[in-house]
Amino acid sequence: MRDTQHRVLMVGWEYPPHNSGGLGVACEGLTHALADTNTNIFFTLPYRFSTAVTHMKVITCQNPAEVELALAGRPPFSAYSPSIVSPADFALKDSIELSALPQSEIEQRVNYYADQVLSAGKQLRQKYDLIHAHDWMAFPAAMKLQEKVKKPFIAHIHSTEMDRIPSGHGSHYIAHTEYLGMQRADRVIAVSNFTKRILIDKYHVDPKKIVVVHNGVTPASKLVNDELQFATKRPMIVFMGRLTAQKGAEYFLQLARAVVDQIPEALFVVAGHGDQYHSLLFQSAYQQLSASVLFTGFMRDHQREALLSRADVFVMPSLSEPFGLVALEAAQRETPVIVSENSGVKEMLTHSLKADFWDVEKMASYITELVTDPVFRAQVVTGQNEDLEHATWQNAADNVSKIYSKLLEKKS
Repeated sequence: MRDTQHRVLMVGWEYPPHNSGGLGVACEGLTHALADTNTNIFFTLPYRFSTAVTHMKVITCQNPAEVELALAGRPPFSAYSPSIVSPADFALKDSIELSALPQSEIEQRVNYYADQVLSAGKQLRQKYDLIHAHDWMAFPAAMKLQEKVKKPFIAHIHSTEMDRIPSGHGSHYIAHTEYLGMQRADRVIAVSNFTKRILIDKYHVDPKKIVVVHNGVTPASKLVNDELQFATKRPMIVFMGRLTAQKGAEYFLQLARAVVDQIPEALFVVAGHGDQYHSLLFQSAYQQLSASVLFTGFMRDHQREALLSRADVFVMPSLSEPFGLVALEAAQRETPVIVSENSGVKEMLTHSLKADFWDVEKMASYITELVTDPVFRAQVVTGQNEDLEHATWQNAADNVSKIYSKLLEKKS
């Protein structure tokens, strides 16, 4: 690793607390750890960001004055930034959740962001040496900027259209944008070997360009005891994620039906929101599971952590999961985890229980054993704790720093 400081322009799309899923959480964990490795980061976002951060400079690519502040060495935002924003700003905030938008509007917003990043990146060109872009929404911006400033470009793949739409009928525009970004990139970071195989087989990326860097998990905060005191006499099995075809929530309901027949007091909690929300509510009622399945909607921060701590079992039945950060978060709370065989996180949680997403019988058997056998449960938790010793953002940052160094050495 170089003694000199790495200087990076990171092109993002979301960042906590304005995030809709794991992408923002991953960006937060990685940037904090990179800052600890003497990396200087400019982080671009397509919406107004008023949360104070000290480990990097955040630039919202809608206001040229904010770029000038960054050039002057001053953070563009503070805790006292105006909270009143214009209707246009609200529109940009909404752009985080692209899935609900028409194709033409998605392209328009992504292309607008690309133009703004290009403008900011040209002004800041003496302040960074590398371009690091997170997922397809950031790739048009990174490609335009790379062409203009001639600096190495890293494409970081947190998920692909092949994962998000397992049926194969996803957006051609998004898949093609992913393909172009990875072909143009000097290096491609995949969050798992599972994802690496998809990039090689489906996107024809040169395997020599791909480096696997697993995600980490942020140390858990301490919870007040009364946050955990709910439904204490019922075994609780938790699903947490977007309610889309990719995440396998339909299989979670099938699992609930199978387990409740054996353990009538079991409570299945569905934490998340998405386009399947109303369909899943209907299915739950149709299967006479209304007393056994609780839908919480999208959860954040303490609520999310409290639920993962309270859970007796966490289940991730995804059809295709590039990583699965929430499974690490559950394991960190000493909750036994059952993950899909089609997931990246199983490469880190080697002691977790695994099943094919469609194998409801096997998952039901695991749940029954975890709920009724304390010795088996303790064995799983002990193994997961061993796995977590290596699941740190610092390890991820060290690996990313090595990629930075090799690219800069090659350039020089």
